[in-house]
Amino acid sequence: MRVLLTRVALGAAAAAVSLGFLVGTTAPASAAGCTTKFGTYSTVKAGKTGSKAGAVECLLHQAGYATSQNRSFSTSDAKKLKAFQTKHGLAGTGRTSGPTWAALIAQGSTPALEHGDTGASVRRLQLALRALGHAELPGTTLYGDLTRAAVEDLQAKAGLVVTGKTADAEWAALQAGGAAPAPGTGGSGGGGSATPVASKGEVALAFAKEQLGEKYKYGAAGPSTWDCSGLTMKAWAEAGVTLPHSSSAQYKIGKKVKKADLQPGDLVFFYSGPSHVGIYAGDGKIVHAPKPGKTVTYIKVSSMPWKGARRPG
Repeated sequence: MRVLLTRVALGAAAAAVSLGFLVGTTAPASAAGCTTKFGTYSTVKAGKTGSKAGAVECLLHQAGYATSQNRSFSTSDAKKLKAFQTKHGLAGTGRTSGPTWAALIAQGSTPALEHGDTGASVRRLQLALRALGHAELPGTTLYGDLTRAAVEDLQAKAGLVVTGKTADAEWAALQAGGAAPAPGTGGSGGGGSATPVASKGEVALAFAKEQLGEKYKYGAAGPSTWDCSGLTMKAWAEAGVTLPHSSSAQYKIGKKVKKADLQPGDLVFFYSGPSHVGIYAGDGKIVHAPKPGKTVTYIKVSSMPWKGARRPG
């Protein structure tokens, strides 16, 4: 399906608020001129080309990073993205995720907005929220019921007062990838709680999900092609755990887990051997690299003969 693209023109110049820092290496007024309206905000990493790669290059350039801007995301561009992520309190992976997309799109001015407002800043708000999972938002210039509901969801998750309106604190949360804003940026005032630290399993799962849609290749372990154990090996390496590149060898590592006790990130094994492995994603599904001609995708645990599960770390 062809992805609908729309130019996003952003509002007047203002200092960007994100975790108490300025956006990028300078204080950009906006991310004007970057194409940021997509149906999905998939992973952009070194080696990726096309409109989304160009969007990330453009947004990083507007944030003060000297990217190539040729719709081909290079290793150098990935290093600059990692610097942006680190500066904004995001995991410094050099690859885009929903929070990274949101932080990039939301950079710029921090206008007060509410139901009934219109304008380019409303569109920027909607697209940043869409990158965080609110696919229902239209990416128009009208602050309607759906936008208000999405803002309320952001406020609840970030520990802000739920008003359905945006001000500095809401933009700060978006510019931090949907996280709670730093003290002094207009938060709820109740002190709040620290952002939970992701478990190793959650880190591994997040990596696996970033590879969704990439092709299967026997013996491959990235960066853009995978076999089943290559994907699980690299996913858990992201969490600091070393695994062999073999499903049967991985089956011997870590704590044995019952099907009823599965947690996100657990390795789930199938067939005799076992000859296949995926990463538990919750809701009875795994992320896995299936077979030649297929891509990394979700599948139900019940779709294949169960062998067992392990928790490597």
